[in-house]
Amino acid sequence: MARERAIANQLAKLIGASNQPIYAVDDRRRIVFCNTSCADWLGATVEELVGQRCDYDSADSGERIADLAARLCPPPEAFDGQPRTSRIQLLGGIDGPTHRSAECISLSGQDGDGVGVLVVVNGAVDDSGVAGKHLTGTESAAHLHLRLQQLVCELRMPYCLERLVGESLPIQLVREQLRVAIEIPTNVQITGPTGSGREHIARTIHGGQQPELAGPLMPLKCNLLDGELLQATVVAFLHRATVADPAHPATLLLLDADQLNAEAQAELFAFFSVPTFSLRTIATARRPLVQLAEEGEFLRQLAYRLSTTTIELPALSERREDLPLLCQKFLEDFNAQGEKQLSGFAADVIDCLCSLPWSGDVAELEEVVRESCEQADGPVVTEADVARRVKLLTSASKHPNPEAETIMLDEFLVDIERELLERALRSAKGNKAEAARMLGISRARVIRRASQLGLE
Repeated sequence: MARERAIANQLAKLIGASNQPIYAVDDRRRIVFCNTSCADWLGATVEELVGQRCDYDSADSGERIADLAARLCPPPEAFDGQPRTSRIQLLGGIDGPTHRSAECISLSGQDGDGVGVLVVVNGAVDDSGVAGKHLTGTESAAHLHLRLQQLVCELRMPYCLERLVGESLPIQLVREQLRVAIEIPTNVQITGPTGSGREHIARTIHGGQQPELAGPLMPLKCNLLDGELLQATVVAFLHRATVADPAHPATLLLLDADQLNAEAQAELFAFFSVPTFSLRTIATARRPLVQLAEEGEFLRQLAYRLSTTTIELPALSERREDLPLLCQKFLEDFNAQGEKQLSGFAADVIDCLCSLPWSGDVAELEEVVRESCEQADGPVVTEADVARRVKLLTSASKHPNPEAETIMLDEFLVDIERELLERALRSAKGNKAEAARMLGISRARVIRRASQLGLE
């Protein structure tokens, strides 16, 4: 027995000294062993990692160590005795984003049942070409798993006030309103045109100055919700969101709240009457909800609940003086990707961009700048680099989409009713009882409507 213990200690010492990250997960998906190299790679300690449960999910608990551990979970097939080469995607390690391959060795007991998985992490891999390759079912699932992890991480990335560049008075006001909304966690409504960055502002408010301390966030696309789905989603989020710090509350992000249907509006308002309901809401909308309520298109009580603080984002056309700074900001964001480095724009390009209508607002400007940077051959974006997109935008502004024809429903229905009554009376040779039978209505109704419509 002592000899077996000595051999085990030597094996643990040997693996512990390896410069390759190595760890083991038991059949309950708990990390039971982790060498120092693995902990160092993750930017954690062995003590923090051992005992952590790692499920095969997108790792979005908001707890750094738990999310790191979740990324170590071997594929489910490995627990069924199938050796696997997997991928581990680490977006928050001390060495920056890494994507490494790993050999998963299934461990079985004397009865043949799986007792765990030993994982040996290899070097970095490049999966940039995976999207264009034909993937088998297993490979495709693994790729989707990694993509989902990456997407969830991107959605939780810090959103800083510095992104709201500009010196115009409207954008300065927005920045001041944002600072207040971050410091005082009230329900916030964000309005503005499509492409103005409403969701970006909402996530800025939620993240605050310390995004790593932000409470749980549940984004909801309101145009996809009915009353039952909204209720089930909010109840599930309430059970999951246990926030001790009132300065960083759990938050519902209501995207396009102005598209919430009447049933879902009623269900959401009902939550505010529950004493234990403590979620903060941040709502985005194209038009102020209180204004919609005054027009009878939104529940008045709910509109006021969601609009404790209102931030109205100006259209790009209302702050054209900010365009040069915005263009430079988006160009330097492109530089940060490391593929190509550009210094700025030619003067005539800035003048040209400032003259365009930008119906798609800031999002459209960002896309044009990105495409122009990709086209640029030298260190400066020239007129030739933006010619194609500018031509398309100029043409679109000169040939706007025709306005949709307005149909006056009541008048339209009256015209149809008159036409049907005339046909029936003509076919019945003026016999109102026969016309009523043909139309499936009473004779009295035929007489009344014929008189009202001047068909006597």
